[in-house]
Amino acid sequence: MQIDFKSSDQVVLENFPIVQAKKVLPDWFKNTSPEVRLQIAGDVIPTIKQCMPVMDMLTSGYMILNPYNLTLFPKTEPGNYEDHNIHAHIDYMPSAHHHKMCPVRIDDKKKHWFKIKHPWTVRTPEGYSCLFIQPFYDFNHEFNLFPAIVDTDKHDLPVEFPGYSLHSKNIEIEQGVPLMQVIPFKRDEWKMNVSFEQTDSQLTSELQYKDIFHSKKSYS
Repeated sequence: MQIDFKSSDQVVLENFPIVQAKKVLPDWFKNTSPEVRLQIAGDVIPTIKQCMPVMDMLTSGYMILNPYNLTLFPKTEPGNYEDHNIHAHIDYMPSAHHHKMCPVRIDDKKKHWFKIKHPWTVRTPEGYSCLFIQPFYDFNHEFNLFPAIVDTDKHDLPVEFPGYSLHSKNIEIEQGVPLMQVIPFKRDEWKMNVSFEQTDSQLTSELQYKDIFHSKKSYS
C-alpha cells in the first residue's frame, strides 16, 4: 500500500520532510539499556526497550515535523479563561479558538485552544484512514494536541491540529520537532462479542511475546 504526503510549501518539503516514526525515537528511549540489573536481588531483567507493543507504537507510521518556530503566550482573561497569543512567521498562521468550542478545563481554568496548521496533505488508498496522534512517548509537558481519525482517502486538505497548553508559561515549539504521528489503517465493519474463556497461558517475559505473538509491521 502507498501513502502520499504532499506539501504546498517547497521550503518545508526540502527542510522538514515527512519521516518514518522509527527515525525519530525519543532520546530517553534510545538511551535506555535493553536490560538492567536490580541492585537488591541482582537479577537481570528486560526494560521497556524490549516491550514489542511499546516498540510497535513508537515505530508505526510516519511523523509530521513542526515546520516553523512557534511561540504560545498563555494569558488569563476575566472569567477564569486562559487564552493564547500566538507568534509564528508563516503564511498558514496557527489560530486561537474560544473555550466554548471545546470546553477543556485544566486546573479549573477554562482553556481556550489553538490550532496548529501545516502544508501537508495526506492521501491513502480507497478504504483507508489515518490516526493522527501526538507522539505519546515524548511525554510532552508543555501542550496537548487532540488525536483524531481522518478519512484520508477522501479528505484532500491539510489536517489541522487543535490543542491546548498545560501550564501558564510561554511555550516554544521549535522547528523540526516531532509534532504528529500518522498511522494508516484499513476501515472495516466490526461486531463485538463478549464471553468468558478459561485460559492457563501466561507470559513470563517480553521475549515470549516477541517470539510467539508479534507480527512485523512495515512503514517504508
